[in-house]
Amino acid sequence: MADDMVYPSGLTEKQAIEINEGLKWGTRIYGGIAVMAHVLAFMLTPWLR
Repeated sequence: MADDMVYPSGLTEKQAIEINEGLKWGTRIYGGIAVMAHVLAFMLTPWLR
């Protein structure tokens, strides 16, 4: 049982990969929203042109 653990987290490799995938998708979504917000701010703010 202990051989399946990914130290120091105590997670199995499958659990660690699952969490990593969720973090990657969350980062992509956050980044997409940030890019859209910056584009909108540039388009709608006259003093930046």
